[in-house]
Amino acid sequence: MLKKLAGFWVAVMLGGGAAAQTLPADLALAEYLQLVRRQSPALLADRSLVDMARADLRTASTLPNPAVSYSRGAGDRQVAIEQPLPIFGQRGQRMEGARKGIESTQANVEAAAADALKDAAARFVVLLAAQERSLRWREARVELDNAVAIVEGQVAAGARSRYDLTRIRIESANLDMQLAQAEAAEAGASSGVAAAVGATEWRPRAIGTLRPPDVATDFASRWETARQRLPAVRAALAAESLAETLVSVERREALPTPSIGVGRLRDSDGRHTLIGVSVEIPLFDRREGPIARALAVADESRQRRRAVVLAAEADLRRAVDQLQRRELLTSRFQATGLSLLPELGRMAQDAYQLGRGSILELVDAILAGAEKQVAYVDLLEAVQQAELDVRFASGVMAE
Repeated sequence: MLKKLAGFWVAVMLGGGAAAQTLPADLALAEYLQLVRRQSPALLADRSLVDMARADLRTASTLPNPAVSYSRGAGDRQVAIEQPLPIFGQRGQRMEGARKGIESTQANVEAAAADALKDAAARFVVLLAAQERSLRWREARVELDNAVAIVEGQVAAGARSRYDLTRIRIESANLDMQLAQAEAAEAGASSGVAAAVGATEWRPRAIGTLRPPDVATDFASRWETARQRLPAVRAALAAESLAETLVSVERREALPTPSIGVGRLRDSDGRHTLIGVSVEIPLFDRREGPIARALAVADESRQRRRAVVLAAEADLRRAVDQLQRRELLTSRFQATGLSLLPELGRMAQDAYQLGRGSILELVDAILAGAEKQVAYVDLLEAVQQAELDVRFASGVMAE
């Protein structure tokens, strides 16, 4: 893999691609979602479905081919050409059905893209949180190194026993393990972000910070937006419209298509021109089965659209409720848990240097502070994921 670090850009080989594709080493969420929409292998495959639907329109707009016949008997020869003529609007109705098929396919592709973007955004937040955890453990590592220096000074001065130095070094090794696990999780999250665009060798870093949400949590205003913008709802409406159009197509197809024929006959009496018209008599097959099936599909599409709308409303209610709850929990934890950590660390360090505190109290203050910081990152990650749920449940991909 060719890497070019200057300007924070790297060139990587996309999985299955023959040419190198330049991808950023650091990127924000909006930039990442645009990249997923452009280069996701799954979404690229889905776009081919629209081309297939457009091909159906070409098929529907094509007139039926003429038929040529030739016969020869004792003393006569006959050549004829016959052309079906869909004079009752069958061709136009087929074309309308094909156009509705294109619209429905495009809506389904957009719905699939929305799901892919939601999954990609969730992966991005996971990476952002993993980076924050690694940072918190590295900060704790620096703080513990400073404490080790203090203990070494105390032991060298004879104010403390070597037990303190041994104990803090053991805790230092344990913190190194926590940091290594956090960095491994960060690497795994980076791979997950890269997988969404099919770049298996890419190892991006997320730009941004975990922060409290800045989206409106009022359900009524959000639902008004969602009813108009949700890709799943639009796809259900397009499927319903297609099904209703196909009912009209089947009913129109039930009308017979006449064929006009022109021929030349040569026999013992000379040459003759023949003109005739043939038409199917709908005596036994009146396409009642296909029409009934199309009506059933249309009814199923109406019910499906209603189910999709109700599910979307329920999803948005749940997402708004979860966001409000997680935001409240995070705010409380920040106010009651994190605000006291700096003071606790200073008190533990001062007490140890003055000989009033033990090594266990000093180590506990450092490690407890790191654990609380990591727990806060967990809460912020949950809030960010809940915020994403609200955005996507509202039909807002990336604001």
